[in-house]
Amino acid sequence: MLFNRKINKSAGPAAVAAVWGMIFLIGACSSPIMPEDGEADIVISNDYGESLEIYLNGEFLYVLDHNRSVEMDNVAFGIYRFEARDPDTGGVVASKELDVEVRSDYYWLIDDPPDIDVTNESGVALKIFMEGEYQFDLVDEENRWILDVPYGEHLLRAVRVSDDFALASITVKVEEDTDYAWTIE
Repeated sequence: MLFNRKINKSAGPAAVAAVWGMIFLIGACSSPIMPEDGEADIVISNDYGESLEIYLNGEFLYVLDHNRSVEMDNVAFGIYRFEARDPDTGGVVASKELDVEVRSDYYWLIDDPPDIDVTNESGVALKIFMEGEYQFDLVDEENRWILDVPYGEHLLRAVRVSDDFALASITVKVEEDTDYAWTIE
């Protein structure tokens, strides 16, 4: 029994139901004095390979060293726009928008710069060029990576080794913190 007192029977069933209804209602509502469990945190980790300047909504926050993480505790609900910038050039190397709408942990891993995985399935040996600069040769059924590709559009071209005939080309638009792929068939 919830209470140690007896309920006056003359109060009637409606009064008893009202008391129990209030007890259940109070238990179902959250009190402004007692917040819900947990909080919203944002964790930023730098796996880029060098120290980066971190900006929030265009304002400088701090320098985050490589292989380090930082946690922002108990952030308010809302949209947060982060940028990671190269300290020497000021260029944006990664960005992330986080929509904090529940009490949970939100993560942003600043990975190394994007790479392009080039796979040769053409049946012949190829020379691979990016922006007109030679990158490497690929034999048939081989793949190799073009590493640390900056943001922007990049023209890739595949030329047969045997006669320098341009077999294929593609423009890869690097605009996200992810790796890209090109399969030459």
